[in-house]
Amino acid sequence: MIEEFAEVTALIADRATLFRHGLRGLLKEHRPDWSCAEAGTPEEMLAHLRAEPVDLLLFDMQLGGVAALLRLRQEFPHQKMVVLADTDDRTAILESLGAGVNGYVLKSTTMSQLLRALETVLSGGVFAPAALAGVAPPVHVPQAETSPLLAHLTERQIEVFQLLSEGCATKTIARRLGLAVGTVKVHLAAIYRVLGAHSRIEALAKARGGIALPVVARAAELLAA
Repeated sequence: MIEEFAEVTALIADRATLFRHGLRGLLKEHRPDWSCAEAGTPEEMLAHLRAEPVDLLLFDMQLGGVAALLRLRQEFPHQKMVVLADTDDRTAILESLGAGVNGYVLKSTTMSQLLRALETVLSGGVFAPAALAGVAPPVHVPQAETSPLLAHLTERQIEVFQLLSEGCATKTIARRLGLAVGTVKVHLAAIYRVLGAHSRIEALAKARGGIALPVVARAAELLAA
């Protein structure tokens, strides 16, 4: 549980002063061991991250949107980032995940749901809201970098991953590559192991580095909040 994460440092980056103060107070109330700082502008956020790294960045989409997320991921490749947003639009969620964030949380969520999201991210997972529980078409978004871990994949695994990144189901991948479904599952398991992922969405979210792959997600493969 999230109680296991003591002395977490967090930066709340949001233009709204009252929201920042309120969220900081709530986090302090529920997690007194945590240390929370605030930033009201992109400049303040970057200055803080460069001077004093944090365990969690809680990022308001009004501070620059997906383009800002891509720049943050480039400069801070290992930073755990959670988007704070007003919309549960599926395209917006998928674009944020594609840009490399570890979680997407609605500002209208409850405190218990927020803590659940932060627990997931601190544990190394990817959190998405319930709006992605239904099936949605793939959404292609630009990617800052893809993981150098992809260099450890075989040529066939790269082909499987390419189709995975296009939103293809396992049976579709098997048909397009002329493989048995069981063989594709073996390749997928190897890909997940290399990337340190447990699902398609985690594999896609962690895929950054040398190969310019589009990162996409199928909503049905995300765990609902």
